[in-house]
Order: sequence, then C-alpha cells, then structure tokens
Amino acid sequence: MKIQCDVCSKEEASVFCNADEAALCDTCDHRVHHANKLASKHQRFSLLHPSSKNFPVCDICQDKRAFLFCQQDRAILCRDCDGPIHTANEHTQKHNRFLLTGAKLSATSSVYMSSSSSVTSSGDLVPDSKPQKHPPQQSIKKPCVCCSGELQSTYSSQYLVDKHSSKQGWG
Repeated sequence: MKIQCDVCSKEEASVFCNADEAALCDTCDHRVHHANKLASKHQRFSLLHPSSKNFPVCDICQDKRAFLFCQQDRAILCRDCDGPIHTANEHTQKHNRFLLTGAKLSATSSVYMSSSSSVTSSGDLVPDSKPQKHPPQQSIKKPCVCCSGELQSTYSSQYLVDKHSSKQGWG
C-alpha cells in the first residue's frame, strides 16, 4: 500500500516532513519547502528510499529511531513507545499506524512478539529533487496538513506521555 500526498491527494508521497506532519509527493515537497527560509529547514525523510544515516527520532522518548507513524496520535514512534501506547485499550488498538515506508500495520500486529523481526527502514534527509510523475494510487485517509512551520508534535507527544504516565501511575 502506498501513501498518498497530503497536499494534492493525487500523487504517491515520497517524503514525510516532521515539522508539517505530512506526507508529500516530490512536486508538493518542492513547492512547500521552497516557499520560505523556515520551511526549507524542515527535516524530511524519504518514504521511498530509506537510509540509516539520518533518521527521525521518536516523538515520545526523543531518543530512539522512529519506526512508525500513528495517524490518530499524529506522532512518529519507536517500538518501545508504540507498544505500551497502542496496547493500552481498545481505542488505541484501532489506531491507523504506518511503517515509515508506508506499509500499514494491522491492529493485531505481532511486531513486538518476535525478536527476529527486523526493520529495514529508517529516515533520511531528502535533498531537493526534480518533480516526477507517478501513476494514480489508491486513496487512503491521511492527517491534515499544517504548513505553518510550527512543530505540532510537541503538544501531541506531551499529551501521549501524560496520558500514558497517568495510566501507569507515574504522573
């Protein structure tokens, strides 16, 4: 399954922008991130050609490599933070989570059960690229796009940490 661009809703997304919390095709990425100096500094990672050199870190712990994106929480998470959050109750178990390569995880994923499972994807800073045409893709629901340049993951990350901590008796 491929991720559709959050801006044009027509092309396959090729990058994910942490600051905008949006998946973008090459054309929209170029248009959005060349609009001003602030936007041009946004860290983006490839959804098509991941590399282990530069990778996004988890919005919760801010330490480990991000592994997936949760649409409802609007956060990228490492395995250690995703597990407790998305097994906490029946509501979080139904969240739409996507591997950073764009493959959707099922709510009953056994990704935490197997120690032999490996993740071959990681983030990568994306250099300027030429716009490319992609064939039409299947439409899937995506989070709304915020191109204001503000980091909105901070609020949702803090909310998740507070929510998770209070359920564990930490807060």
